[in-house]
Amino acid sequence: MAKSSKSLQGEMFKERNLSDFYWAYADILRGIGIPTATYDQRIMAFMTVKLLIDNNKLKFNFEYKKQFGLTDKLYKKYKGKDTKETFKNIIADIENLGQNLNYFTQEARYNPSESQNILAYINHPKVFILDAYIEELENHYLKMVLDIYTYKANFKNYPKEQYKDLYEKTISRMKKLSGDLTGQHFTQKSIIHLMCQQAIKQIIDNKTIAIYDPTSGTGSMLMESAFYFKQNTKVEKIEIYGQENHAQTWLLSKIFLEISSLDGKQEGIKNIIAFGNTLTEPAFSKGINGDDSFDFIIANPPFGVDWKHDYDTVVSNMKQKETNFFVVKDGKKIITPRKSDGQFLFMQHILNLMQKENARGKRAVASIISSSTLISTGSKTSSEAKLRNAIFNTKMLKVVIEQPRAMFTNTDITSNIWFFDTEASENIKVIKADNDEKPLFSQHTAPQDKMKNAYSENNIKEILKLINNKKEEKYISKNLKTNNLHGIYIYNEIETKSVLEDINITDIEKSIQETLKKISDIKISEQSYI
Repeated sequence: MAKSSKSLQGEMFKERNLSDFYWAYADILRGIGIPTATYDQRIMAFMTVKLLIDNNKLKFNFEYKKQFGLTDKLYKKYKGKDTKETFKNIIADIENLGQNLNYFTQEARYNPSESQNILAYINHPKVFILDAYIEELENHYLKMVLDIYTYKANFKNYPKEQYKDLYEKTISRMKKLSGDLTGQHFTQKSIIHLMCQQAIKQIIDNKTIAIYDPTSGTGSMLMESAFYFKQNTKVEKIEIYGQENHAQTWLLSKIFLEISSLDGKQEGIKNIIAFGNTLTEPAFSKGINGDDSFDFIIANPPFGVDWKHDYDTVVSNMKQKETNFFVVKDGKKIITPRKSDGQFLFMQHILNLMQKENARGKRAVASIISSSTLISTGSKTSSEAKLRNAIFNTKMLKVVIEQPRAMFTNTDITSNIWFFDTEASENIKVIKADNDEKPLFSQHTAPQDKMKNAYSENNIKEILKLINNKKEEKYISKNLKTNNLHGIYIYNEIETKSVLEDINITDIEKSIQETLKKISDIKISEQSYI
């Protein structure tokens, strides 16, 4: 029996819910002359509201033909002369239209301004200027945008564990549209799982786990860590803490965390995500409320971040007795990394936190991603070498893994994971994961852009065996003494298996002789012809 046109149309909308709404809104923006580079801000602003609506966190919806889903009493309160004015009236009062918001308020000191209500920042000059995005649209265009988000951007049945991926998908699409393929390096799940798994033995008996990310972005690493620990430990309560300097991603992280759940009993998870610069105004410089430590710290600090504008503030803080950093000195001189790359500063912030004990008498373990050059760049007298030497001498760095290429969506560069432990170790184990000796990585099951590789569950088990095995394995791992160590050149420390081992020299010689004979025969033939 043939399907009706209505049924086919329903299936079409179902298939296109999330695949095309970006482009539909982008077409309108292009038509009114909005710069391509700013599309993502507008798309994310409306998407933020729709996420909350579809998860029953706001009392209104985008269906203007049905009074925005408001009761008659509320609609009368917000009604204007047309759709635009009505919608602007609603947005202006959005703080009072929230519902079922379990974790949506936090102390004002963690927020961009004085309001504790996170809904206040959906329409805020530091975050999304939603009223301006509404105002720029003529009334009929606004209705089109509302229709797009009503019928195409449908998040009601979207898997909650995938909400954290929405930002990456949106930004990736918009970057392609604008031709700008640079930007943030999003951390895939399998990397996070490896980082968490190495820490499990330290926290497996905890009833509460406090996780921290000093560069938390949209909370993806925090959320995935929480899911992973919930599934793989007997933890009863998970608390997450983070800090993010980009206001839009800060707000999105609060929204994603609010609408996600770890199990049927716990809707959302306790979370505090601070807005601000971790290097100059760290919200958690003294741990949790100044008297407790974290259990697990996970981070993927931005590679090559320029911090020259923060130099004076950072150095001034390092001179204080109650500093926010693990301070390294050469005599009386404070050693700092290059102003063009602040990765070490985030690591120093984390190491400072690792000195503090929590209420259970334990200290945090940490897993940190860095660019592959951070562990080796610079001469022995360089600031980077002196910082590394001091970090190695803490005896807390247990393992460094050089990851294979193609692990991130928008770059195929190699990177390292630094695993820090509270148990002192005289050795640092280095592991090279881009080899053919053992299955240490696999093809990604859902490759995207430049991201082609991943870690399977078996890969992670193999890597953990290498980490916990005190012996070295040729072509894969090596143990290095921390004494007088200023840098680690993994490509020198771990030799590459020679290709010649699999080649028969006799066959090569025979092939060369046959080629030379052919060349000789050709020359003789040419001479005969002449």
